[in-house]
Amino acid sequence: MKKLVAILLALLTVVSCIPASVMAADSEIELIGDVQETVPEMRITIDSGYSLDTIHADKEAKIRAHVSVNGAWDSAFNMASTGVEMKTRGNSTFGFMKKPYQIKFDSKTDMFGMGKAKKWVLLANYVDGSFIRNKIVFDIAEEMGMAYVCKSVFVDLYINGDYKGVYQLCEKVEIGDNRVPLESDLGVMVEMESAKRVAEEDFWFTTSVSGKPFVYKEYNTDFEDAPAEEVAAVRSYLEERINNIENELYNNGKDWEYLSSLIDVDSFIQFYFINELTMNVDATLASTYFYIDGPDDVLHMGPLWDYDRSFGSYDYADSGYEQGTEADFLKNITDCSDQYRAEWFKMLFQYPEFVKRVNEMYSETVKAAFDSERINATIDAYENVLYESLMRNYVDEGWAIFHNISEAEFFSDRTSAKRYLDFTVNYIKTNIASRKAYLDRAYGEYMPALFYQQNAGRVYSGGSMTDSQAMSSFWLELDGIIDGSVTYSATGSGMSVTEASDGTPVKGRGVRVLSINLEGNVASYYDILYRGYYNGAWSSWRQNGADVGNTKYNLERIQVRLVEKTAPVEITVSFDVEGVEPVKTIAGNTVVLPALPEGYEGWYVSADLAGEAVTEIVTEADIVIYGKKNAPQEPVVIVPGDITGDGKLNAMDINTVSRIFAGVLSPTDAQLLAGDIDGNGRLDGMDLNRIARMIAGT
Repeated sequence: MKKLVAILLALLTVVSCIPASVMAADSEIELIGDVQETVPEMRITIDSGYSLDTIHADKEAKIRAHVSVNGAWDSAFNMASTGVEMKTRGNSTFGFMKKPYQIKFDSKTDMFGMGKAKKWVLLANYVDGSFIRNKIVFDIAEEMGMAYVCKSVFVDLYINGDYKGVYQLCEKVEIGDNRVPLESDLGVMVEMESAKRVAEEDFWFTTSVSGKPFVYKEYNTDFEDAPAEEVAAVRSYLEERINNIENELYNNGKDWEYLSSLIDVDSFIQFYFINELTMNVDATLASTYFYIDGPDDVLHMGPLWDYDRSFGSYDYADSGYEQGTEADFLKNITDCSDQYRAEWFKMLFQYPEFVKRVNEMYSETVKAAFDSERINATIDAYENVLYESLMRNYVDEGWAIFHNISEAEFFSDRTSAKRYLDFTVNYIKTNIASRKAYLDRAYGEYMPALFYQQNAGRVYSGGSMTDSQAMSSFWLELDGIIDGSVTYSATGSGMSVTEASDGTPVKGRGVRVLSINLEGNVASYYDILYRGYYNGAWSSWRQNGADVGNTKYNLERIQVRLVEKTAPVEITVSFDVEGVEPVKTIAGNTVVLPALPEGYEGWYVSADLAGEAVTEIVTEADIVIYGKKNAPQEPVVIVPGDITGDGKLNAMDINTVSRIFAGVLSPTDAQLLAGDIDGNGRLDGMDLNRIARMIAGT
């Protein structure tokens, strides 16, 4: 019944103007968060003597303007013309033609019931074709129980009477009574930033272990005006705290009691799961905020910010990730990406206590907040409200719509724009559903903790990779409430080892082929998945005792994880070529396509034989693979007596036959066919005589 309701809701959002609140009641699907019912007009009028060009050219420049709001779903939210200071904002987003802005009221002002504050942000969401990625992430985070999640609403923005597109009016990430209410004079908020951008900042530092830059974003002690000793006091305790955290994270001793006294563990886990669901490329690169309410507080992660490059809007394949269910994103982010990202979560998952709490929280709050049916219904409700505004963005105003960051489309009509919008929204919803399905299998209250060790002495949990060239020794152990063990077999150059996982290191240098299996009761409930890196690439995933590796190359790295068992889904790959039998396999496996019989040039996935020929596929459902026949050759037309092949009988043919008969020339196959009039298989005097008579017409 719920699936049917979801389908009906999706159909309604394409053509209906039913308010979201009515849709939610009729659909029987509870939405996540409160979905606004209209898109109000927000009008900004630049004061005399100021120019919008000024702030478009300089992010630090400020101008004066007046703001009004009309057409809100609650008339109490409409606003008469009010004076503001206005500027542009953003880093990479500042460079796009649709600019993001910040407005600052002269006094604290409540907008749309979100609470009084001076500063408000207008997000352009230019690289998000759906315009709702940031909004839906904020809603999910609030549902999950994260603190100080930014509230926001969508508005149609006009500047000096010109329509500028749909914007997301959002709370600014800052310290304040209605934002992040820190009480200590030494309270501070910092941002984990990219090393490429810190030179633009006034106050920042790099950590002593990883060298990751942190920028001071908000502070109760004003760094610019406060006495130097007050600024030094803030910087001293905060930088010492973060360096102590890193020293412990990178310390092989693993003192959980000490580490958990320095950080708000639950906020770190909430951040982790939000970014596992969204696969946000900016996570631990930039826009990653932390706050601490003085030296007696712990370090908290949040508030969340900047999720327009999430839910598949980034080409993860360039970084070594697989989209969908096969990535453990934050555990491996530095292994698959650039050096500007921090690997804190890779280190956190070395602590059994952290792993235990991760699994507890997924069962307690996260799993319900990640309900893909509710999330997708909420997405549909937003898109229904935004539809007319989005069409104006895409068609009337010519803004670009992105499915991923490398692709831009411009539309001249609403039909093509709507088709692309539907594709983008469905892509987001599919991405959410596949990530949720994987997370449900990989985390939970009864999930055993899986660890393996490498030569550097570090212990990694399931889903993390070993360091490069770190295979000199490894072992596996289970720590859970279910009895069982892990066994493995490793072969390589001059060695072959099969050992139970009893804590005894297995020498693995030169390992080329590895298999890992579960034994005992644990095997009834869980699958063990693993892959290897060799010859410059990761293998596909293997599971439950299957070999990974190649006898020609050493395994340089491995990645191992446990997931709950699911009922196996058998799929059939059929072929449209006579004599080639169907192949049955398990969904998600790689299928190597059989050899084609003579007369065919290649296998193709599409029935119209479009695209490139394939040799293997990974499929999740029954599929037919099509064989393309060799292109037919043009028929060769042989004219008897026409030795030269010019379509005529003349003296040149007699001359050519004479030379062949005399042994001066060697005949081609075509010449032999044309000149062998008597059919004895050779060119001779009889053929020469007959060709002469044919030319003479006798």
